[in-house]
Amino acid sequence: MHNIENKIEFKESFTLVVGNMIGAGIFMLPISLSAFGSISILGWIISGIISICLASVFKKLSREYPDESGPFTYTKKYFGEFTAFLVVWGYWISILLLNASLAIAITSYSTVFLPILKNQYYNIFFSSFIIIIISTISLSGIKGIGRFQFYTALIKLIPLILIIFLGFLFMNVEYFYPINISNETDFRAITITTTLTFFAFLGLESATVPDNKVQNAKENVSKSTIYGVIFTFFVYLLSSIALFGLLSPEQIQHSNAPYADAGGIILGDYAKYIVAIFAIISALGCLNGWTLLQIELTKNLSKNNLFPKIFLKENANSIPSSGLVISNTIVILLIVINYSKDLSNIFTELILTSTFCALILYFIIAFGEILKIFENKKNLKSNFISIPLFLFLIWIFVGIGFNSILLGLALFSLSIPIYFYQKYYARNRKS
Repeated sequence: MHNIENKIEFKESFTLVVGNMIGAGIFMLPISLSAFGSISILGWIISGIISICLASVFKKLSREYPDESGPFTYTKKYFGEFTAFLVVWGYWISILLLNASLAIAITSYSTVFLPILKNQYYNIFFSSFIIIIISTISLSGIKGIGRFQFYTALIKLIPLILIIFLGFLFMNVEYFYPINISNETDFRAITITTTLTFFAFLGLESATVPDNKVQNAKENVSKSTIYGVIFTFFVYLLSSIALFGLLSPEQIQHSNAPYADAGGIILGDYAKYIVAIFAIISALGCLNGWTLLQIELTKNLSKNNLFPKIFLKENANSIPSSGLVISNTIVILLIVINYSKDLSNIFTELILTSTFCALILYFIIAFGEILKIFENKKNLKSNFISIPLFLFLIWIFVGIGFNSILLGLALFSLSIPIYFYQKYYARNRKS
């Protein structure tokens, strides 16, 4: 049992949700979206609405299963242990990929101050160093993680609010036309941009993963989930519109730090550096929150004899230290593997594969909620929202692309021998 001193309150739970979503995505995604033009704003709107629907599902589940291990418990209730393991494995892989992309995003914004980081070897070293710093913070315990998350979440909102204010004040509407500047059809462009923007909402379920470390979990987890997603949606939408009003798609596409460049256009280079600092702090906070989820997932699997027991080993601050070291070593390897590509291309490829792996979790949960409709007619009203959600997720799979899906499936397949080995090992150990 976790005593109250080792639990976080509503504000930390809320900022865990907001902080895990508002990170590298909003600061780096404009580079990927700029190839399509302002039609990407429609992508933000569609993915935002669906994310709110998905958050309402997680809100309901967190009330039904308080103080449980989030995604593992939910999927196990629907489809059994094997499916739950596969889904959580994929979710864990998505976090590893995401954390690699966050470290790369921090390095990308750091090029504003250190142009030498554009060199492939230097950016590998710097990105890896970032992972080590966050690991050190994580070892301080849940309270330290919560405080860091709370303050970085507040700080990261400052540049976004600044850009929203400047964007609507000095907006150049000519930058919004033509709406679709890509060679794709409008429908295809909306499909791709919705897929990319949906990545920025990954983490909406963050409060449900360590909910045994949240005070009054039944109320605080559900509230922080839905309120966090709604709040983040409006921040994303307004800041994206503002950015397109300050920079042309071509300017965004050739920028390593678009929000910093947007601030610099209006307020000069000095503001450019300030916005870059805030963007770095934002991504650091996001990486901090995702690192917590990364180690909590493997810990939960270990408790169920589905992962090596080394992932259960905790330090004096009740943090699974061995799991932290192993997981972040994998994150660093992911960064090294991608060293031959430039920063923006690495980011785009990592987030598409990460999105696919996380989508499996959402897909299974939406499908489980649909099955509940047929099991109990009383659930018709509360579960009906899962039907359009399920159809949307199928659409998103189409937008991810063949290469990312293929890589994601390959990563999922690695879990099968691990599952059966752990089941055999655990059975022999008990006998």
